[in-house]
Amino acid sequence: MPIRLDEPFPLEAVRDLLGVVRAVYGEAKQNDAAKAELERIASIGQELSDAIDLASTTEVGTIGHRAAIQRADEATSRAGELVDAITRAEHLMIAASDRVTGVSVSKRRKRIER
Repeated sequence: MPIRLDEPFPLEAVRDLLGVVRAVYGEAKQNDAAKAELERIASIGQELSDAIDLASTTEVGTIGHRAAIQRADEATSRAGELVDAITRAEHLMIAASDRVTGVSVSKRRKRIER
């Protein structure tokens, strides 16, 4: 269901989704996804980021606010196409954790084994 144009921008939810998209990108990059796939994921993230930026400078009911909501809505639909029922959340969490710590899980495991 689309976001209503006359309501406040769902900033926290869009930020959360942007984080998920970034995790998907990280996981895809770690698994040597094709350049086109990485670009597709990055474009969704950029659209969400642009929507956040636009929403932060506009007020409810303005054309800019409506544009921010429409961008977020379209990016949300596209983001839903990035995963399916068999995508494992574990891989996304590992990719996200690696970005936070700067250390890949495989490197952490090697350190522990020593």
